[in-house]
Amino acid sequence: MSKQEHHKLSIDTDRLWNKRTSDFLLEIRPFIGYALQSAALLIVLLILAGAYFYTRLLSEAPPDFPFRELAALVLLPFLALSPIRTYLKEADLIYMVPMETEMSAYMQKATARAFRIQTLALLAVWTAVWPMYALSAGGDGKSFVVILLVLAALKKVMLFSRWQELKQTERLQTLSWSALRWLVAGGLAYLILRLPLWTGTLIVTASLLLIFGTLRWLDKPSLHWPRLIDTEKKHRAFIFRLLNQFIDVSEVQSRPRPKPAPMKLLRLLGGFRFASQDTYRYMYTLVWLRSELFGITIRLSLLGAVLISFARDEWMTGFLFVLFAGLLALQLKELPKMHRHSDWSFIYPLPADLRARSARSIRFRIHTACMAVLAVPALCTMPEPLYAPGLFLIGWGVPYLYGIMRRES
Repeated sequence: MSKQEHHKLSIDTDRLWNKRTSDFLLEIRPFIGYALQSAALLIVLLILAGAYFYTRLLSEAPPDFPFRELAALVLLPFLALSPIRTYLKEADLIYMVPMETEMSAYMQKATARAFRIQTLALLAVWTAVWPMYALSAGGDGKSFVVILLVLAALKKVMLFSRWQELKQTERLQTLSWSALRWLVAGGLAYLILRLPLWTGTLIVTASLLLIFGTLRWLDKPSLHWPRLIDTEKKHRAFIFRLLNQFIDVSEVQSRPRPKPAPMKLLRLLGGFRFASQDTYRYMYTLVWLRSELFGITIRLSLLGAVLISFARDEWMTGFLFVLFAGLLALQLKELPKMHRHSDWSFIYPLPADLRARSARSIRFRIHTACMAVLAVPALCTMPEPLYAPGLFLIGWGVPYLYGIMRRES
């Protein structure tokens, strides 16, 4: 093969990689915005809750608390989990297998991209756990950089091990490679954080060189194409299933399943007598129970109750109570908007304003029930028992007055 032909083939490989990565990003782009809109609030709340508890752990943990062991445990999945996206398709079994030797540049791009992305994630996690290590071992900026470089080298070796695993043809071999990768990643992460800085660096570096040399000696020149394609299918399916949690994705062929509403809760919230004036209350209670609003309100109520139960002063308790009361009201304000433009609601002989009144009534009952869940831990943490009912009235009254002013229909 001439140099000119080899250069042309390399350009074709680059173009193939760029096309497949851009095609996949274009395919998931329409769903990303909806997923972020749905998950942004929960992510922010989890970050705030995690920061609060993390700060308390650092300030209140006993002197002998195993901070470095905990840091190694947090780092472990980011070191051992080493997915490699190849974007291969079944048609490649016909068109790309004959070009396996020339496809090495394509596979190198896949592993290099995986290393860049996973190293950035590792940097973020190491930055997060650094206070635990610094508090326990008394590290400085130099220790942070040195350990980060060792962790990046460990990540590189784990990715190379994962690539060798993808070349295995037997299931037992694959499981053995995976188990060994987790053991090695956990053991070396523990050593670099538990031993003195330079002793741990020397031992872990020597171990990585030995492991890398062994992997190169065991390296198989040929690729296991069916396994690579099957792994790529699993990666792709996982991403679409994740996006499908927030918006319907056509790629996910999920079987319709009924969502039965608990009748006791249905009657408790609605207070139905199964008369004409209960029509819309029944409908909106079912809408809430069978929609994503049910999960959102339950998660917000439980998260707020947990955070309030750990609050140490009345100001933090009051802030968290009002915060989650407002967030719950913000989510539930969407309930009266559902089905307001349905044609069938104008056909039946029902009062014109019954739908709006019923929707507001159900929203009020749900919000009051959620407020009661938040009030229980507030009653236990507040210094004066009467503070909790006061918070309940504030958290309930402000959204209620706002709803009256807006007169949603």
